Amino acid sequence: MFIDVTRRRNPRLIEAAVELHQAGRIPSNCYVIDLDTVARNAGIVAAAAASHGLTPYQMTKQFGRNPLVARAVADAGIEKVVAVDFEEARLLHAHGLRMGHVGHLVQVPEHELGLAADMESDFLTVFGYDQAARISKVMEERGRVQDLTLRVAEPGDTFYPGQRGGVPLDEVVDVATRIDALPGVRLRGVTSFPAILWDEAKRAFGPTQNLETLRAASEAINAAGVDAPVRNTPSACCSATFPMKAAAGATHVEPGSVLTGQTPLHAVSDEPELPAMIYVSEISHTTADAAYSIAGGLYPRSRANTALVYDRAGAEPVETRVELDPAEAIDYYGTLRLDDPRSLRVGSTVVYAFRAQAFVSKCFVAVVSGIGSEPAVEGIFTSTGFRLGKDLLPVGDEGRTAS
Repeated sequence: MFIDVTRRRNPRLIEAAVELHQAGRIPSNCYVIDLDTVARNAGIVAAAAASHGLTPYQMTKQFGRNPLVARAVADAGIEKVVAVDFEEARLLHAHGLRMGHVGHLVQVPEHELGLAADMESDFLTVFGYDQAARISKVMEERGRVQDLTLRVAEPGDTFYPGQRGGVPLDEVVDVATRIDALPGVRLRGVTSFPAILWDEAKRAFGPTQNLETLRAASEAINAAGVDAPVRNTPSACCSATFPMKAAAGATHVEPGSVLTGQTPLHAVSDEPELPAMIYVSEISHTTADAAYSIAGGLYPRSRANTALVYDRAGAEPVETRVELDPAEAIDYYGTLRLDDPRSLRVGSTVVYAFRAQAFVSKCFVAVVSGIGSEPAVEGIFTSTGFRLGKDLLPVGDEGRTAS
């Protein structure tokens, strides 16, 4: 999906990754992240959000909750993170990242509420009154007040499988006023996901019904006397969509894929943010009709369609067609189609570029700086953000200070 644009707009990322892989400095089945370009993109996104009065929280799941990358993004201007599940919150908090939003998409588990409170996140999202009451009890014990956002969900809204939940409009005022009356918490706004989506036919982003549901819920809650100005509008957050979100009354955004230059818009249009992440592996074996790369990180919804095979660093690549397996398959191998598969050397480097969700993959993540000059591997991590040693096994607690 992003091979052509990466070759054109950040070719040195591919060249450096092939060199590092052929030299054995990064493993196969590995996302390679251009740290400097991510920082550059983050600065652009932070400035664009500020120009529209929006507060951004960085989304890290796409690049594997990586603490080195998250720190670079924070230093570039997006200072706080959003954690879509508590595993992400726990890891990033341990690395000194500041929490902006916790509890959406996944609610904080019962026995993690104390730690969630201690993180002092700007907002915790709740899916209803019961979740708010649990947080109220924990915060009251601590003598503090936690700001909450309420997830709203109306029939006809868009939700991905496994992500449903929230308060419908006909109940939202009652639930909001009951929550706001609880000790230790304060309801400050609403959220939903996805607020906008890519329209393939129009080749443009457009609003979902969720955005209108947020507006209606926000207006009803505030009209009832609850001071709740926040409208958090995750999904498709990038410089190009901020005007649309601001015009719809958004106050907060959660940029993720844009930090690596990989929203659907970036595949078809030269946006300010540059591509900054690729997936690297190697040819494992061939048959008469296909070549196979070692896999583990091939996200089923990646829509990858082309891969490049490099016999050696500096060589011209062979372009192959990617055949993605069904979502229910385990991606032990990636299937590559070309006229003469057996012409490819076993061990050749394979480069993919697609929109990733590294945190749900069984892969490595390599963070590389100095792509434009002298590439340096700053660290190799698991897909969920844990640093690995030279043996590619977890290094333990000392990995935190090393980041």
